[in-house]
Amino acid sequence: MKLPQELAQDSAEKFLETFKNLYEHSPWFVEQSLESVLANEKYNSLKAFHQLLCEIMLSSNHDLQDNLIIAHPLLAGKKAQNNELTDFSTTEQKSAGLNDCTEDEIKLFEKLNEEYFEKFNFPFIMAVKEKKKSEIITSFLERKNNTRDQERTNALNEINKIAWLRIKEIYGL
Repeated sequence: MKLPQELAQDSAEKFLETFKNLYEHSPWFVEQSLESVLANEKYNSLKAFHQLLCEIMLSSNHDLQDNLIIAHPLLAGKKAQNNELTDFSTTEQKSAGLNDCTEDEIKLFEKLNEEYFEKFNFPFIMAVKEKKKSEIITSFLERKNNTRDQERTNALNEINKIAWLRIKEIYGL
């Protein structure tokens, strides 16, 4: 797999296709990065490329950020149970064992998701890849005591962690 700048120089279309799902149903962050990536070979560094994407996302307007947050699925939610997640989300939730929850665990996640969404009006977001169910549940319980602003910031930070994990997955790292 070519590195980001090399890929963009070869084909903007291929670049966009490769990275469009780094941010859940929100390809515009990658689209906004294209010009910068083309202009600077430092973006052949995956860390520099990720940092650029983080900066674009964190500096975007609140509406774009809120749409990105809302685009994320509930953990172990109905979409997961009905196999309606993106490939990345499926892999991430599966790595945390959320694809094989017991009936009691599903009920617990449904309760936690509902309580969290009621309080914050957006889904609980956590980079769950390679986490244990118990770690996720503990985070749910700890973070539900935060303010909306704290959780919005947590959500955006977790989304950037997810993007990094997805970049690593694309490159087999």
